Amino acid sequence: MLARVLVDYLMLNGRDPFVIDVDFPEGPLRTYFPGRTALVDFAATAGQMKLFDTILGSPGRDYIIDLPSSQTQNFFKTCIELAFIAEAQRLGFRIVVLFVVDQNPDSLKAADDLDRQARPDLIVLVRNGFVGSALTNIGHRTVIDLPALDPEIAALTEARRFSFRSFLLDDDQGLEAGQRTVLKSFLYGIMTSLRDIAPAVTLRALRG
Repeated sequence: MLARVLVDYLMLNGRDPFVIDVDFPEGPLRTYFPGRTALVDFAATAGQMKLFDTILGSPGRDYIIDLPSSQTQNFFKTCIELAFIAEAQRLGFRIVVLFVVDQNPDSLKAADDLDRQARPDLIVLVRNGFVGSALTNIGHRTVIDLPALDPEIAALTEARRFSFRSFLLDDDQGLEAGQRTVLKSFLYGIMTSLRDIAPAVTLRALRG
């Protein structure tokens, strides 16, 4: 859900994002963005090289890497070993990690460990209302709230042809008036938080 909203948010702002879906072999994001998604088997060396070569070979574009939880640890371990993040930053990329903090307190510790070891430009913590979250004290952190969406509306948005971008451009996508109001509020809330990421990256860089 969050990856879909992020891709559509970037396109609504005139960007041209490319999606790398690591949820192999299902690749659910290809359903919604078939022309701008590559499916990668990160468990295989060839898949790892495909991912890194795709990004480093074409700087100047936004890339969204959608990681299932089962691949997160392996992905960042490999990034650290190959110094991928440092090389991407050298090429002008800004690396932002959207990390879902679930109900397990160890999830928050894992986010802090990743921030310290991988050294992205910014870690954004995500509180997912669908699964619950151990994140209560925000402090100075950058946080996105992904509230639980009405199950009926959520099911409608999972349809193959449903587009959040088209919906926000006044295509009702078959939703009733009340459903449209709820979904617009849901999307505007997330996109407002996404808009805060760029200033947060700048502020963190200034802090050193």
